[in-house]
Amino acid sequence: MKTLKILLISVLSALTFIACKTDDEFYNAVYLSAPDLITVDASSGNAVSFHTEFSRFLPELGQTAPLDVYATSGAESFGFAYRIQMKDSNNNWVSVLGEGDEFTSADAVYDATSLTYKSDVTIPITIAGEYRLKFEDSYIGIQSTDLISRNPSNKTLIRLTTNPVGLNSDGHYYFTIN
Repeated sequence: MKTLKILLISVLSALTFIACKTDDEFYNAVYLSAPDLITVDASSGNAVSFHTEFSRFLPELGQTAPLDVYATSGAESFGFAYRIQMKDSNNNWVSVLGEGDEFTSADAVYDATSLTYKSDVTIPITIAGEYRLKFEDSYIGIQSTDLISRNPSNKTLIRLTTNPVGLNSDGHYYFTIN
């Protein structure tokens, strides 16, 4: 019986070590970085807007051919998070999103005609005041954010890191609504 236990432990250990050579293979993930994929448009009237549009073919570090993110992930969209805060009478920043949520999400949806992922978001604001827009911080810092593929579970997850255009050094876009 003891020999059987040792044999079983040996076989399971060997399978564990040979099943996955890297963490990325285990987690089935690809990490890409592409600059300037999200652009904050100048606030106008009583709204603030931002948009993104990027090709399904993106350069991958160390590779000569671009990665086809649609074929790799099967993702019909990439999600990313943002928040909008207003400065209150005590000079504190408070969320203006529904139910006091800190962040909400947006989706860049795949357009098969143009072979791109697109998102156009406009947030109407009805109360005058000072505001700031912030995208969720990336794992690499406050100046960037991650777009995460929303793909079937049997496909590769893609984490696309970008630095949104229009943010200041602390990662915010400040604006005033009159």
